[in-house]
Amino acid sequence: MHRYKQIEFKAGITIEVIKCIPRGCRGSGYGIPIKKKTSEEMAEANMRQAARKLARKINANFKPGDWHAVLTYRKETRPDPDTAHKTIKKLIDGLRGRYRKNGFDMKYILVTEYKNKAIHHHLIINNVNDGKKTTSDYIRELWKGNGNPKFVSLYDNGDYRKLADYFIKETEKTFREGDSPVRQRYSCSRNLITPKPHSRIRKTKSLWNMDPKPRPGYYIDQDSLYNGTDKLGYPYQRYILIKINPTDKDWEPCNGFPPDIGE
Repeated sequence: MHRYKQIEFKAGITIEVIKCIPRGCRGSGYGIPIKKKTSEEMAEANMRQAARKLARKINANFKPGDWHAVLTYRKETRPDPDTAHKTIKKLIDGLRGRYRKNGFDMKYILVTEYKNKAIHHHLIINNVNDGKKTTSDYIRELWKGNGNPKFVSLYDNGDYRKLADYFIKETEKTFREGDSPVRQRYSCSRNLITPKPHSRIRKTKSLWNMDPKPRPGYYIDQDSLYNGTDKLGYPYQRYILIKINPTDKDWEPCNGFPPDIGE
């Protein structure tokens, strides 16, 4: 009989599943020799971990119809990082004021990049409609004079892992080497849900299925499926389940244990 730990993160219409060997069972013939990671490999692992955390946060708080706005500056008036920080803060304060005035809660994630490309901002924000104007109208008015914002509606499948990967990779140089006034990969509103891990110990005859089956009503994003080892050389599996026909209720916070996804 084998024992393994199953960890699940419920984030919006996604369930991230991780299967690994629990501490009490390690050293029982599972581990394999591994070489010490180089600094480059460690940096890459840290980026992947940061991207996974960001993806959970985006998945849990935003949904199709919300905006990914790209805020650029006119070439002749591009600011330095300190001035850009003040400019984007002014935009966020202005948006927060308009949301409050119309009875809405504002949720956002903000990313700034300036090392690899001309300085610009990525803003994920929940879309609202006050009956006369929408979020995109607010942004256009408040950003007027700086540049032309570009709006991309969040895509329909509700899993924004690739968007999170893009943000983390694009801003890695700025985060590591830059002189940004904000020493963090991204900033966000305080009212965002942070998905919490839920875990259980499972007993099986032969560990887990290398080709996991989704629970009814979900499908597995095959690009997310990883079968390999963890950093200590023990068997490890990770994949993302996505709900097929979601409703607005699916984006509500998960108060209990995520639904059992089986094998």
